[in-house]
Amino acid sequence: MQNIRTGFVFDESLNAAFLAELFEGDTIYAETVFEDFLRDIPVYWERVETAYNNKNLPVLGTSVHTCKTLFGYVGFTDLQELCQQFENKCSVNTVEELRLDYLLLIQRKERAQHIIEKEYYRLRQFNGSNG
Repeated sequence: MQNIRTGFVFDESLNAAFLAELFEGDTIYAETVFEDFLRDIPVYWERVETAYNNKNLPVLGTSVHTCKTLFGYVGFTDLQELCQQFENKCSVNTVEELRLDYLLLIQRKERAQHIIEKEYYRLRQFNGSNG
């Protein structure tokens, strides 16, 4: 009986169609991108927090923009859109007016990071067993 490799199925909260087009079935590349996300998001998010705490709206918008790109590469296109909306608000609102949006962004970022951690380990396991 021939062993046929089946495709990796991403978590339902990720944009599977986008990821299929991005990675074209290359789960090794997907694993690398997810690993890079997990390495980079804490560093980039620290810039977001610092800018927010310092009430530096131009840097806050730029920092959220950087995170937006990272979320897109791992299939969180809905969170990418939320980041875009927040980034836009940085040019017309005060930090105080952004408070609830910021708290939502933190909540969504934490959830996304947790999901990507699980997906990264699933990809590692999948790639290790299908090498």
